[in-house]
Amino acid sequence: METIKNYLESMFRDLPNRPEILKAKNELLQMMEDKYTELRREGKSENEAVATVISEFGNLDEVAQTLGIDKIINDNSHSEVKQIDGEEINGYIKAKRTSIILRAIGVFFFITCSTPPILWNAFSFDDRWGAAGLFINIAIGIILMVTSSHVLEAYRYLEYERCSISAETTKNVSQMKKAFTPAYSVLHPVGIALIVLCFLPPILMDKSPFWSEISPVLLFYFIGAGVGLIIFSKKTMRMYNRILSLNGNNTIGGEYLREHFTKEPEYKNKTQRTIMEVYWPTITCVYLLISFLTFNWKITWIIWPIAGVVNSILRNCFSTEE
Repeated sequence: METIKNYLESMFRDLPNRPEILKAKNELLQMMEDKYTELRREGKSENEAVATVISEFGNLDEVAQTLGIDKIINDNSHSEVKQIDGEEINGYIKAKRTSIILRAIGVFFFITCSTPPILWNAFSFDDRWGAAGLFINIAIGIILMVTSSHVLEAYRYLEYERCSISAETTKNVSQMKKAFTPAYSVLHPVGIALIVLCFLPPILMDKSPFWSEISPVLLFYFIGAGVGLIIFSKKTMRMYNRILSLNGNNTIGGEYLREHFTKEPEYKNKTQRTIMEVYWPTITCVYLLISFLTFNWKITWIIWPIAGVVNSILRNCFSTEE
């Protein structure tokens, strides 16, 4: 019987989420269940009963008039939707994870590209090797960024074409997201904490002339690792959310999205969305700039709780959600 229910979900998943469609779906399910029960009582095996039910009721075009939704079916038929199977989604998840990891490491190399000259200077090595290390870091970062983009080439259609996934695939992806949530709850705060606490090495190592020269290296490593963790955790979570949103929110298949998935807020215009996207990176830059100019780390931390309050206010003002 579970096979019949899954098949029914696939039949209706791309239709508009309207009362008459939901009613028709429930009526068809009842018809299929009644037929299945009848066949089982006649001595048919489960596989035979399922096959008969699907062959008799499995063509929505044939039963649409009986259900009173033939006009809606005809109006919706011009809108082509690419059906994505579970194997394709699993391939996309593997490629996307690889892309995210490469991007996070690439950003780390960009942020820490100035550390080789600092280290070479601290150990009194030839400055030319330090400069070479800087450009090597940048080159590695660029290679990783380009590679992270190429890894996803085979799955670009998920971004630009109208696609949908089955109820079973949706359930599997939701379980993956649920399994990743504890890791996200740790990695994201740790990433933020590393950025906020990046000033600790310069402060703790200020007493020693040698270690004070090394401390900026650890500062950049703290920031690089923090940003890398944030990128990995945020983009991985967004990957799952993106897959779960393939079935449009206005379709029957999007029912999971409405019940289990909290979307990012939608903003009134592109400018407001851009402001919110760059908000936290800007706050981070302001925090570091003020902290390094004043060296008053005991006070500058107050920027973060204030920024959190302002962020909530802006989200409420800009968001289109009621």
